[in-house]
Amino acid sequence: MTHTLHRQGSVESLKQDYTVLIADIPFRTYRARLRRKFPGVYIIIKKTLSNVGILKMLRIIERKKPVGAYRQPVFNNKEELTRYLKDLKERNIGKSVVVSGLFDEVNDCLNKLNLSPHTVQFSLGIFGKKELLPKREVLEITTMCGHHMISSRLVEKLTSHIRDGKTTIEEAVGVMNKQCICGVFNKARACKLIEAFAK
Repeated sequence: MTHTLHRQGSVESLKQDYTVLIADIPFRTYRARLRRKFPGVYIIIKKTLSNVGILKMLRIIERKKPVGAYRQPVFNNKEELTRYLKDLKERNIGKSVVVSGLFDEVNDCLNKLNLSPHTVQFSLGIFGKKELLPKREVLEITTMCGHHMISSRLVEKLTSHIRDGKTTIEEAVGVMNKQCICGVFNKARACKLIEAFAK
């Protein structure tokens, strides 16, 4: 799932950020169900970038709770991730499980559980006119949304409000979290990042 591979930050910061995606039902089956239940929004669904985004998109458009097809928890440390993967292994759920995080850290978790990855994807970084990008501190926050739905200007505005005492760190992170349609925004890590950025 490339939409979780573009997170930025120091190694120490990224050691507090792991996402897991589990496909509960095949997308082909899910798509057929959606076409029957929501025929009017299928054209929009086809244009979305990921299946996780589809679930949130339906919620926005239809104002109804969508049929769950994906679970995507976010963990703040390797120990929690290892416990979660151990539980999945013991239950033998028979589903596709995708883990994103620092390669060495994720690989260490898998080795402890005697698991090996089926496929490994790497992010090659950013190419092009990097001088046009927002500040590094801002990108560390905005890249935690897989579809980059958290605006860099929103982050800068909320950071300014924190400095001026108009809002708290938790409230600001809550506003950012609402923008993330894929649900992979790490609120705990975001609180630490924006606190440092606001100083």
